[in-house]
Amino acid sequence: MDIEIKLRKDSPVPVYRQIVQQITSLIQLGQLKPGDKLPTERELASRFNIARGTVKKAYELMTKEGLIETTQGRGTFISSRQDIIPAGRKEKAIKLIDDLLDELKGMNFSYQEIKTFIDLAIIKREERLENLNVAIVDCNPESLSIFERQLTFLKHVRVVKFLLDEIVADPEDENRLKPFDLILTTSTHYSELLGKVPNLREKLIQVAVSPSQEVIIEMASLSPLQRLGVVCESPNFLARVVARIKEMGLTAGSIPHLFLKEENQLPKFLTKVDVVFIPPGYHLHRKRENLAAVQEFTQRGGKIIVFDYQIERGSLLYVEEKIRQLLNP
Repeated sequence: MDIEIKLRKDSPVPVYRQIVQQITSLIQLGQLKPGDKLPTERELASRFNIARGTVKKAYELMTKEGLIETTQGRGTFISSRQDIIPAGRKEKAIKLIDDLLDELKGMNFSYQEIKTFIDLAIIKREERLENLNVAIVDCNPESLSIFERQLTFLKHVRVVKFLLDEIVADPEDENRLKPFDLILTTSTHYSELLGKVPNLREKLIQVAVSPSQEVIIEMASLSPLQRLGVVCESPNFLARVVARIKEMGLTAGSIPHLFLKEENQLPKFLTKVDVVFIPPGYHLHRKRENLAAVQEFTQRGGKIIVFDYQIERGSLLYVEEKIRQLLNP
């Protein structure tokens, strides 16, 4: 299909990342949907008179992000697994609710009766999850907090966080995790954790994780000329952010960083960078003495990106299915 892409060769943003950014935005706006076919590398290169290798690099990056997928002999398509929610989801939800209300009103139910039915249905579903215990295991506290926040939609599920190093070092590791109905960990740590608790294989679920759609879009808009830095709590989270920055070709060199325990050095740190990546829930100006430095940083065009690293939607759906199986054996 023909897609609306405008490339600027005089932009400091590399052409391949302009392609990534614009296709990502089209998905977010709902103008590109799962299953839509993209132009071939040759077609796109010819249209904009750019090297085919440039398009290939953009497509490879989007394939790695799960945005697109290539089928041999058929072409390249928007992936059904892509984790970008089209704009207008709220409007669609409101329309579904309106349609339901119209249908129930047509059955001569009053609004109070309809509200009672909906409240009872929600209470019934919540009660099914009342006694479910879920453990999440990862290598850094930032990611554990991110995953915990994602799982709060299961209101009556009790979530407990464990650092991987603590589990690995604990001779009673299996006894610590045995009471839980499910144990979630990332694909990166699944084999190591399974080796420590082999008898809990049936409870152990590996989940795929990736930066949120907002982070992908913001990173795609950055220029290699911008100086990047990271402020976080742990070396493991820092390594995760740095790896993503380098995968996207934003820099090949070292990336300045500052750990939260060194917050007194923040004003000096901000003079050396143009973009700062921080964990969700953290504010650079949480210490009053740093407020002026943060204001100066943003006034000169400095950018703060919250690096929200999430469990992918496909993995969440799988977790929900496992929960349903536990509740309805």
